[in-house]
Amino acid sequence: MDRKSRPLRIVLTGFGSFPGAAVNPAQAIVRRLLRARAPALRLAGIDLRGDVLPVVYAGVECAIIRLLQDARPDGVLHLGLAGRRKVISVETRARNRLNTIHPDAARKFASGMALQNGGPAQRRSQFNTFRLKVAMLRAGAPTAVSIDAGDYLCNQALWITLSRFDGPAGFIHIPRPMRLTRPRGSQKTPRPTLAQMTRAIEAALREFARQTRPRIRAING
Repeated sequence: MDRKSRPLRIVLTGFGSFPGAAVNPAQAIVRRLLRARAPALRLAGIDLRGDVLPVVYAGVECAIIRLLQDARPDGVLHLGLAGRRKVISVETRARNRLNTIHPDAARKFASGMALQNGGPAQRRSQFNTFRLKVAMLRAGAPTAVSIDAGDYLCNQALWITLSRFDGPAGFIHIPRPMRLTRPRGSQKTPRPTLAQMTRAIEAALREFARQTRPRIRAING
């Protein structure tokens, strides 16, 4: 089967646990989509591949490069946790910087503030962020567009992917999921549940695929 006729191959990743997040919902969403929703996505023309990335400065680049080499994807979408936010955030860019005060899961610190010495100040996500936002809103999850992916490993993962991969790639931050047993009135702006966010990310994948297909057709004539 040639590239033009086969399903689009999209890599979806999430991160594992890290200091301050013993359980990372991004990991749970990736596993749910890979297991429970893969057949439905396949019917929609999406061959979903994925993995959980290590929250380790020294290991995330190797993990992403290995995924790109093994899967040879048409598009890449990363998920990460932004625990202080209340809505899903579609990131528009990665910045050429890391913080040096927050340790990774191995209790190690970034070796420097620049991801690429002498590199550009930023790299932009390669897809229409507004359309992904609308797709997730329609799926029932509060969603916004964010100016950048921060300065932790989420930003590093997006920067590496945009540097190493020439296809559509981007990053979505998710908040901590709302507990279904939360007391009434405990939150003025309820966070989405894990189920709501899973449906929203599936909708984002479908929209991501819609944006990617014209590019594949153009490449293959």
